[in-house]
Amino acid sequence: MKDKLERFVRDNREDFDVFEPRADLWKDLEKGLGHKERPLWQRPLGWSGLNASRRRVWQMAATVLLVLGLGGFWYVNQKYGVTEQPDMMALNPTYARTVQQYTRLIEGKRGELKTVLESNPALYQQFASDLDRLEKTYQNLKQELPKTPNQEMMIQAMVQNLKTQIDLLNQQLMIIQRIKQQNNETNKLPV
Repeated sequence: MKDKLERFVRDNREDFDVFEPRADLWKDLEKGLGHKERPLWQRPLGWSGLNASRRRVWQMAATVLLVLGLGGFWYVNQKYGVTEQPDMMALNPTYARTVQQYTRLIEGKRGELKTVLESNPALYQQFASDLDRLEKTYQNLKQELPKTPNQEMMIQAMVQNLKTQIDLLNQQLMIIQRIKQQNNETNKLPV
């Protein structure tokens, strides 16, 4: 039986290799079957194959996905500071979160410090100049970070600088608090 099959294939090999279906075979088959509207999964891709209502559904779905994606990006950025510290985030995510927390804390304390600007501008200028020196040092460290072979040590120095800024701000705010207390006590003394 096997020999007969092999002999048949060998004898008719040319017929197998030459056979090609006609180019219009599929069109004739569709006509013979009675052409019906194709199901959605068999239609060609693209906007032209969709009617207006289906197109609107797809547009709304794309809009919802875009809004969710942007919302997710905003949340991650707020939580981890991806756009605030992209270099730091790429090098060490743990330090990036720490740096972001310290940075926010510093911004808040600087805001508290600005309350002194109206009542004592000279004191505020002195406090601000001390902070500005530390901030310039931090920015220099940040610029040197990509060039430094020991980036871990540089990041630790940056975090230490931020801690020093927070300590300085805390001391300055304590001084302001003492001045306010002294002013309140002198205002309470009978004249």
